[in-house]
Amino acid sequence: MRNLVFAGCTLLLCAGLAGAQPVTRKEPARYAGPDRSAISAALPPGLRMVLRRPREFALEPLGQAEQAKLMERGILQRTGIHRSVPAEALATGAWETTETGAPVWRMALRSPGSAGIRVEFRNFSVGGGKVWLHDGSEVAGPYTGAGIYGNGWFWSATVPSESVTLEYQPAADASAGDAVPFEVRAISHVAPQSGVDAQTGSTDPADYCHLDPNCYPEWAGAMSMTAQISFEENGSRYVCSGALLATADDSFKPYFLTAGHCIHSEEAARSIEVYWKYQTAACGAEPPQSRSAGGTTLGGHLLASGTLDEGDYSLVLLPEVPSGVVFSGWDLGDPPVGTPVAGIHHPAGSWKRISFGNLIPSQTALVGNEEAPASRFRDVVWSRGRAEPGSSGSPLFTSPGVIAGMLSYGPVSDVLSACQISPSVSGYGKFSAAYEGIKDYVEDLPAAGVAPSETNLNFTILNRAAPGARTVGLSTASTGHVEFKLRADAPWIVLSTASGALSAANPAAVAISADPSQMTAPGQYVSTVTILSGAAAPRFINVTATVKADRSDVTIGITPNPALAVFDTREIQVRLAENAGVSSRITTLKLNTFDFSAYIPAWFGTDRIGAGGALTASLKLGGFPAGWQFLEIRGVDDATGRMWSRTASVDFR
Repeated sequence: MRNLVFAGCTLLLCAGLAGAQPVTRKEPARYAGPDRSAISAALPPGLRMVLRRPREFALEPLGQAEQAKLMERGILQRTGIHRSVPAEALATGAWETTETGAPVWRMALRSPGSAGIRVEFRNFSVGGGKVWLHDGSEVAGPYTGAGIYGNGWFWSATVPSESVTLEYQPAADASAGDAVPFEVRAISHVAPQSGVDAQTGSTDPADYCHLDPNCYPEWAGAMSMTAQISFEENGSRYVCSGALLATADDSFKPYFLTAGHCIHSEEAARSIEVYWKYQTAACGAEPPQSRSAGGTTLGGHLLASGTLDEGDYSLVLLPEVPSGVVFSGWDLGDPPVGTPVAGIHHPAGSWKRISFGNLIPSQTALVGNEEAPASRFRDVVWSRGRAEPGSSGSPLFTSPGVIAGMLSYGPVSDVLSACQISPSVSGYGKFSAAYEGIKDYVEDLPAAGVAPSETNLNFTILNRAAPGARTVGLSTASTGHVEFKLRADAPWIVLSTASGALSAANPAAVAISADPSQMTAPGQYVSTVTILSGAAAPRFINVTATVKADRSDVTIGITPNPALAVFDTREIQVRLAENAGVSSRITTLKLNTFDFSAYIPAWFGTDRIGAGGALTASLKLGGFPAGWQFLEIRGVDDATGRMWSRTASVDFR
């Protein structure tokens, strides 16, 4: 048995109201307000007018490397991978004129074998126009303006098909043309659920001993607050679980609690899809066929997160929730060993389940190479049901709807299924440990916002030369002392300060710059600086870095080094790598004073090294003395004709 961190969700925590006795326990509350589920009734022209299916661009079927990546086991439940979309793909689209005389651009995009597709939009700027995705029945969108975050970069909702139609209807005052005002650089290919179980005949990826929460009526409210989330990160799609968290005053701000190892970046938070009713319709009913039935929520913002040694929590602000959902209560107390508890979760990415167990003495656990300290976790031994990867971040309840923790880790075996492991113990981050990091939001005390003087910064980086820093002013309308935090949401964004204080009379400033060493290839990099102040809604500075190069950067690698002689012959491998994104031609290769330039095409297969490419040659060399040998490579760049030279050394022994 080994401990792995499960993907999960975090809930917002509570605290006392100003001037009142601190609240240590909060009961759940049902949201009966307007339905804020962001569902639009506007259909794309192709469905309104029953237009013929447009021309399709099909990606190749998944390759071996992609299939292997899907099968990799990690601390998160992977359910899909990202696939690049060639720049020429959008040329497949074509303009049509509808029966009303309005222009519309349409195309189809296929990823063979996918159970669903999400589209990553870049440089999205359609103004008053609208963009949809659909499969003929289920629709994502419409998306307008500069996208859902106003910076031209976002992930669409998922359309559950291996082929989706994209439709763009320009604004009435816009002129139609060949080019569309957005880019599609990648899709998320959703993998089908696991195949049929040979023993049970089930296609459910979860293990056999899980329990349907609909069979336990007293847990109906807790079911409503618990949801599955999917999100995009590091080239993959993952799923976790989590729950809505109530504030002390029942403000019904849509705070969602999950595990820190699930959502720990603004980029991942913005890609969230929340599935509220991925569950059976009733006890004993057939498993649900669709995740999105009953409403979904797209996107969010990361407010706070804690690492494993801090309790493994994350708090996300969602844009909306459906009417009728329940916001969880919470408990800051420390229930005694033996307390009956329950967890509601989505094991292995499957539909909603419930597990029952009891608290046992907590022990410090090794999760991967990190320690989960006993002081910040609760250990649960399951008597009925289990937890699996995909359950991560799900709530631990001491009573229906009252949260005491978030699922962080549990047992995983290479030979036993989850239901065969006994005893089965899972670790939950204590809500009380997470509380210190999220109490500003849970207490919902009055807070003053901090506004930046600029909301969009653009940097241009040429040949890895660091651009100058930009100074952004920070201000508030409050006459009192306001503390703030700044978070760079990408490693290439550098801030002069991470926190500070200001008032209306004493504004502040931050210098923001871009680090070229963190951007290895030419292209456009987009991220944000998040401004947090108390329980105020976060504010953002959109940061874009355009990385360009007009000269190549070729490096030489020689292995092994040192190279040992076998009967006076040494075998080495020479690897030339271009790192700047500029193609070049190799013209000269010398080892000491010996010129081997004529052998370049034979040894490397070509004398041309493409932008961002690499060439490798395996050489057998005899007749060279022991000691240091010096390899010289020269070339000329295709774009400018600039000549360059590199040297490397190898120790012959």
